Amino acid sequence: MWLTFDIGNSAIKGGAFEGNLLHHAFSLPHDPGGMESGLDEAINQVRTASAIVHRTGIASVVPDSAACLVRLLQGRGHTPVQIHSAMRLPFRLDSASPETLGVDRLAAAAAAWLEYGTSPENGDPRHVIVIDAGSAVTCEVLHRSGVYVGGTIGPGPELALSALHRDTAQLPDVAPEWPPTLVGRSTAEAMQSGIMYGFVEGVRGLLRRIRETLQEEAFAVATGGWGRLLAEQAAEIDRADEYLVLKGVRLLMALNEAKTG
Repeated sequence: MWLTFDIGNSAIKGGAFEGNLLHHAFSLPHDPGGMESGLDEAINQVRTASAIVHRTGIASVVPDSAACLVRLLQGRGHTPVQIHSAMRLPFRLDSASPETLGVDRLAAAAAAWLEYGTSPENGDPRHVIVIDAGSAVTCEVLHRSGVYVGGTIGPGPELALSALHRDTAQLPDVAPEWPPTLVGRSTAEAMQSGIMYGFVEGVRGLLRRIRETLQEEAFAVATGGWGRLLAEQAAEIDRADEYLVLKGVRLLMALNEAKTG
C-alpha cells in the first residue's frame, strides 16, 4: 500500500492506494496545534484497515506542517517522497519560475493529464484545464502537445469573505455558504450571494477566456473543497475529481523510482 498526503491551507487530506486504486481517504481540518495527534490517529486507522504501508508521498503548500508530517512518518520507519518541480513529470514545464510552482498544482496537473489528456472517442491528445478550488482558486493549463503552459491564481470564497469583513468597518463575518436567493434580503445574504455567485461566474469566465486563448476545446476538471459545487453550477466544467491531488502524488511517486519509504 502507498499512502499519499495533500497538505493545504485549510485541510490535510490523505489517501491509501493499492496499485492505482484509492481504497481509503480521509480529511482533517488544518489545525497546527492538534495536527500531529489527528494525523497519527488517521494513519493508525489506515494501517488497521489495510495492508502494510510500503511508500509514502507528500504534496504540501505549508512547509511547517510538511516538516511535522515528515517527522511523524520517519518515526514510523518511512522516508516520504516530497513532490517538487525538478522531479520527473508526465509533461514538459513551460514556466518562468518552476521552483515557485505550488506542488499541489503540480500533482493535480499530473493526475489530470494522465487521466484526461486523451479523448476516449479517438485517443487523440486534448487540452486539459484543472481548477483546484479551495482557499485559493487555481487554474492549470495543459496543452495537448504535452506542455504545462501556466495558469491563474485567485482567492477562494473563504478568503474573499474574510477580506470583506476584515477590511470594512461594518460588514459582518459570514460563513461561505450558498445563498437561498440570488438577491440577498439581508447584508449577510447579500455578501454570500456576491461572493458565491461571483466565484462561480469568475471560474466560468476564466474557462471561457482560456479556451479562447487555446483556440480549441479543452477538457475541464475541478477538484478541491469547492470542486463539486463548481461542477454542479458551471456547465463549462466536464468533471469533478475530489482526490486529484492525492492521485497525482501517487502517479509522481510511480514515475520517480527512488527507493524511498
